[in-house]
Amino acid sequence: MNDKKILLDNIDKIHTTKMGVDRIKRNLKIDSDNVVKYCKNKMLDKKCNIYKQGKNWYCEI
Repeated sequence: MNDKKILLDNIDKIHTTKMGVDRIKRNLKIDSDNVVKYCKNKMLDKKCNIYKQGKNWYCEI
């Protein structure tokens, strides 16, 4: 199974902490209050390149 399919099959399990929300907002320079939903929508974009390196996942638009 390819990495993208694994991630998308488990997209409903993606979550973060309050500190994680603050970090994501700062790093991505977004103003959305629901950063998890924002990120999930980006991952579901057909143009999104999803890959895994070691234990880390990367998504590029």
